[in-house]
Amino acid sequence: MTRTCPELPDPGVIELPSNRFLLHPLADRLLAPAIAAGVTANMASLAGLGFGLLAAAAYFHWEDARMAVLGWALMLCWHVLDGLDGRIARATGTASPFGRFLDGFADYGVFVVVHVAIALSLADPVASLGLALAAGAAHAAQAAFYEARRACWFRRLAGHFSVAPRPVAGGPIERLYNALEARLGHRATAFDRRLAGAEPGVRATLLARWARNARPAMHLLWLQSANARTHVILVACLFGDPRLAWWWELLVLTPLGLLSGLALRRAERVAEAVPLGCETRPVAGPPPAA
Repeated sequence: MTRTCPELPDPGVIELPSNRFLLHPLADRLLAPAIAAGVTANMASLAGLGFGLLAAAAYFHWEDARMAVLGWALMLCWHVLDGLDGRIARATGTASPFGRFLDGFADYGVFVVVHVAIALSLADPVASLGLALAAGAAHAAQAAFYEARRACWFRRLAGHFSVAPRPVAGGPIERLYNALEARLGHRATAFDRRLAGAEPGVRATLLARWARNARPAMHLLWLQSANARTHVILVACLFGDPRLAWWWELLVLTPLGLLSGLALRRAERVAEAVPLGCETRPVAGPPPAA
């Protein structure tokens, strides 16, 4: 027998397939031309917000399926730019607290303008706005939870077991969002402290066990990604009632987030049940002699 440390998974396996195989590769391809053209990260964020405004204008006419599909396509363009701004900031060393705030503002702003445009297009705009606001509040909490758990996945598999405080760039609104994000998972836990204090072999075992048990819950959280929400808006419009997207936020994604949180905590408890020392596996070799 030989002691072997389990291999850690590719951190990207939790990414939504459309992100991993379409939107992120497009953002990667645009990085070099954008830098060569002098495009800054903040310019990319603002351009993404511009695509969001165009998407809202298209979705105001959602009853025409062609306009609904156009709105969806424009939101996909925003998703590409939303990935590009961070890449530009990292590649050029221009990441800043304001840039992070602008990126977050654009992210939420796109959904706000699209939902408001849809609400105003309906026969009962006042009631529709009320439902949209309720769904928007749920969206904010769900998105903070999703991003916190996604960041936790990536940082742990990269070997980072502490969380630096978020820089403040937006005053009370930014501090409120940071507090909500910390409450929903953007913080180090007792499991992080266990990982930080473990010797390398034990740490690899703990991480591999945790990742294996956490991955199903992380895949469920695909539904809470901005990309998935974009698809849901289109599907609801094509079904003839865009309010279905808001009910989806309230009645499906909210309990899904709660169940995923419980599953992720259980994954940590299961991982900590691993005995100290690396797992043992038999060494491959010729069969014993008869």
